[in-house]
Amino acid sequence: MKHWFFITVFFLCMFSPAKAQHIPWLSDTSNRQIICQLFAGASRYGLDEKDYAYKTILLLNSNIHTLDTLGIEQELTNAAVSFFTDIAFGKQENRVSYNGINYHPNSLNIADSLLGAIHTGSLAALPEKLEPHHTIYRELKKQLAVMELNKDLACPPITSEALDSNNHPLIEKLSQLGITDTLDYGMDEDSLRIKLRIAQRMFEMMEDGKIREGILEELNIPVQKRLYEVKHALNTWRWLNSVQQEQGVIIVNIPAANLFYMYRDSVLFYTRCIVGKPATPTTPLVSQVHEVILFPYWNVPHDIAVKELLPAIKSAPLEYLDYGNYQVLDKNGKVLDPSSIHWQQLNRDNFPYKIRQLFGCDNALGIIKLNFFSPYSTYLHDTPNKSYFLFNGRYFSHGCIRVENVDELAEMLEPGVHPYLADTPANVCDLAADKGQLIFPLKKKVPLFILYEVAWPGSNGATRFYEDIYNKVK
Repeated sequence: MKHWFFITVFFLCMFSPAKAQHIPWLSDTSNRQIICQLFAGASRYGLDEKDYAYKTILLLNSNIHTLDTLGIEQELTNAAVSFFTDIAFGKQENRVSYNGINYHPNSLNIADSLLGAIHTGSLAALPEKLEPHHTIYRELKKQLAVMELNKDLACPPITSEALDSNNHPLIEKLSQLGITDTLDYGMDEDSLRIKLRIAQRMFEMMEDGKIREGILEELNIPVQKRLYEVKHALNTWRWLNSVQQEQGVIIVNIPAANLFYMYRDSVLFYTRCIVGKPATPTTPLVSQVHEVILFPYWNVPHDIAVKELLPAIKSAPLEYLDYGNYQVLDKNGKVLDPSSIHWQQLNRDNFPYKIRQLFGCDNALGIIKLNFFSPYSTYLHDTPNKSYFLFNGRYFSHGCIRVENVDELAEMLEPGVHPYLADTPANVCDLAADKGQLIFPLKKKVPLFILYEVAWPGSNGATRFYEDIYNKVK
């Protein structure tokens, strides 16, 4: 993907006089020093200085003279464009399995920004100008800075469950993560318990101030892996920044099991989600929500129908289907009489039917579905089982995403649904039975990003480290 940016910049430079200007890095000592300092400090932005003319800068710093002045200056220019492209749009990599809108951030002209900063003497301030400005990004960057500062601190594994000043590995790890401001081996038990609760909050665990197996595992993860997780998240938020400036965007993170609806630098809506369990994972993707469906049918996926419903149906076909409000359809969508089907002869390899659950408050999708195209039959929806939202690790679904308070999000996307949802829950359920499925196409499709990031903001925007539930981060 990075080659796409370089090709774009190359053609812009070839055909636009404003961008074809030569940058005399070797004679312009001030700007050369600034750009070299920015490259050297790339880790502060979650980047690697070795990606930006590293060997050439070592050569220049060693005062070795070269005859290829033009070549060196062109290399520095290319490195500068690459660096500021990464600052603005994030390191380009494949973050999703399906990019249904062919999204590639391009809201800024990096070549123009670079030349403008040089001409106005503001090159040192260019990273801050190009970066996202919202609190979530700044919190991640702050967490990165603390861990970069403390990454060389020797932190042996924590093996003791003692909560006292003799547990040096615990105190060192709390310092390394920035939970304590200084490395204080004289910390008393009460103060240490308070800091441990902060650590438990950082890892989305019960904040009881007790050292137990789960918190020990999280604290003992090496800082280099934590740095990778934070850097990856930083670059992902840069990658998202372009589309956020244009319109509202729905962002779901699988490990965090949460959802942000953002526009520009503001969080318009936040809520908890339930995502796929490891056996039936939710797939990262980019798509667009194109309609809100009230009182939806649930077309049961074939795997669920044959693995979970069919064994139960066989025990009492008519009773089970009636109790669950299910219909049986043939391959053409015609509703069949279930009493005419020889259920005992059916199995996983022989099931030529579709099962559909009728609309209503007991429907597995609840009363709201946010529809978007996905090759994985994934969607955002309500649920009648709200209690699962109370868990910290909300990994229970078959791959779809259940959204808490989805009615609020639906009304933000399409105000026309409000009259149908404004009544009491009981009356809304009655309305579902009377009206049946109602489809509200959105006037403007809303970009949807379903991502996989271990380091991610919680409800207050502070950085959290979530469980790598699918073991994707090595």
